[in-house]
Amino acid sequence: MALNPPPLQPSVGQALRSHPDELHCGDQLGWWTRPDRLRLALADGLGHGHEAEVAASAAIAQVAAMPDHHLEEIFLACDQALRDTRGAALAIVDIHPQLDRLRHAAVGNIRSVIAHSGLIRRLSSARGIVGAGYRDLRAESFTITAGDWLTLFTDGIQESAEVLSGLDDATVSDRLAEQLIEHWADGHDDTGILIYRHA
Repeated sequence: MALNPPPLQPSVGQALRSHPDELHCGDQLGWWTRPDRLRLALADGLGHGHEAEVAASAAIAQVAAMPDHHLEEIFLACDQALRDTRGAALAIVDIHPQLDRLRHAAVGNIRSVIAHSGLIRRLSSARGIVGAGYRDLRAESFTITAGDWLTLFTDGIQESAEVLSGLDDATVSDRLAEQLIEHWADGHDDTGILIYRHA
């Protein structure tokens, strides 16, 4: 008799901070598990405030509604779903822990960074805006090993920020994500971050 695999218990931390002058946050995020997969998504609505939040929330809702679809299909659906919004930048990552693999795709200025075997790799992103069209989207696959870190963050943190430096054996948590925002956010935009450590 085949046994069902145990549910994933991933090491994920998340945090959002709105623009200092806004009640609404134009960055939104989500993560979902399957028995064999973890999916992470981070969206940054154009600008900030209520309309940016509407766009980012619509993107995350569309990702959540397509749990079994490939990344390219999800981006196409999001592009249609956001046509009447400001549009958003979006990154989605599928992590397959048992295979030590992840698959990544992004449009716009979401930063995706892997710390693998002591080396930092910044992942690519297609040009465009989800909701207004994009081009050259290409999902890429990468190997990950135990102890590797992954982070997704929006442009409330500078692209060159060494977000993963000095974490070593830190415990992944929402509080750690909040601390990274406190340390790295420039204070001029909404900020969102997701962090993951591979077991």
